[in-house]
Amino acid sequence: MDALHKTKPRLAQKNRNNVKKRRKLQILRASVKTVGKEYCMESSICGLKHLVDDNTPIIERFIWVVILILGLGCSVSLVWITFLKYYRAPLVTTQMPEGISVSNIIFPAVGICSNNRISKRAVTELSKHLLKAERNKKYDEEEMMRLLFGLGQLYDYQTSNDGNMSHMTLHEVLGDYDVHELMQSLTPRCEDLLLRCVWNTEPKSCLDLFDFRLTINGYCCTFNYLRVYDSKFTDKDSSSRSIDMYKYGNKSTFDFDTGLKILLRLNESDDFYYNVPMQGAQLQFSDAYDFPDGPSGSFAMQIISSSVQMTVMVSASFTEASRDIQHVSLNLRRCRFYDESDYLPFYTYSDCMLKCRMSFLLDKCNCTPFNMPKMENARTCDLRDIPCLQIYYAQSIAVRPDVEPISEALELDLVGGGIPCPMCLPTCSKTAYSYDFNNIIIYPEYLNTVPDNDRENWL
Repeated sequence: MDALHKTKPRLAQKNRNNVKKRRKLQILRASVKTVGKEYCMESSICGLKHLVDDNTPIIERFIWVVILILGLGCSVSLVWITFLKYYRAPLVTTQMPEGISVSNIIFPAVGICSNNRISKRAVTELSKHLLKAERNKKYDEEEMMRLLFGLGQLYDYQTSNDGNMSHMTLHEVLGDYDVHELMQSLTPRCEDLLLRCVWNTEPKSCLDLFDFRLTINGYCCTFNYLRVYDSKFTDKDSSSRSIDMYKYGNKSTFDFDTGLKILLRLNESDDFYYNVPMQGAQLQFSDAYDFPDGPSGSFAMQIISSSVQMTVMVSASFTEASRDIQHVSLNLRRCRFYDESDYLPFYTYSDCMLKCRMSFLLDKCNCTPFNMPKMENARTCDLRDIPCLQIYYAQSIAVRPDVEPISEALELDLVGGGIPCPMCLPTCSKTAYSYDFNNIIIYPEYLNTVPDNDRENWL
């Protein structure tokens, strides 16, 4: 009996606790229902108040439920589409409100190449020297000059009518020769091409401003070309370049009269071989650290004729990518920072394209053309390799885009399908230049009649 009396109070206490819990749940449900109904009645979301209004018919409520579900589905779809759009291109471009001072923008590299790529004076001296060799006793001076004209094939890889024998004959006539040294010695010199120079309103010696460097058009007079090597393409272990190098180099201002002024002298009596069928000179513009090469990126070229004053207005667009985007995959951001490529020690799009093209020609012809930097342990193409270059050079300058499908408008089938360079993506941070060319024809027969005291000093 005592055990029974002790059990009953415990059961009673437990029942009272259950009643309290049920009562709390009822109060909570009632509160949620009241607050929810009040929210729906006062909400600006169209249709919610009709769901909780006691006077709304069941059919109308059902219709509003369907409409709200469809609206919610559309909202979720829009959010998902927006998320995917950001995920595929999670970059934001913001214009710098304060801008960049022109004095902080490095001046582009300028190259001046005479259209006459081989000096008649230099090739005549070479002809006299070759005629002294025992192997060339069967040639006279006229025949030797005609043979040496074939050196132009090292500039122009179009198929010639002479066949392969002329290449081999000229190769044998030259004997043991270095292509770089040979073509450099035959190119018109800067001191013969550049008459007067001014930099930022100060007259300067042209030879102090310009260097005789290698470009895609052979050896030319170059200004502000800061690349350490041009006769050698450094291997992947080289560390000769760094981001600090962009702090150096010649810089100008936005004033019209500042910048670079040059007076050219074209000597028609020294003409021998033209790679462009017109008299004049080629003006080349590129990034100060990029090899001046048309198919590889930052390169612009304009031909200036004799008796013409050309004014070039240069505009620069500076793009700086934040390191915050480096975690985004390359497939999404589609650009590389200078230090994140195994293909190059200091990555630039121009160098990547140049190396890709050179590797293609090296694979096909077992050499690289003389008008490209020389690769380590690679042979420079000579006259024996012209037939191979005639086959593959056009393909080497047509880079196959890394997209599918390839547009038929590119006509890559005409050049063997181009070459693939999927490792080459644009540089994330860069300075892009644009150029506006204006020409004024000069009439020497009139200007020479103007008295000296009526002339203004241009240089």
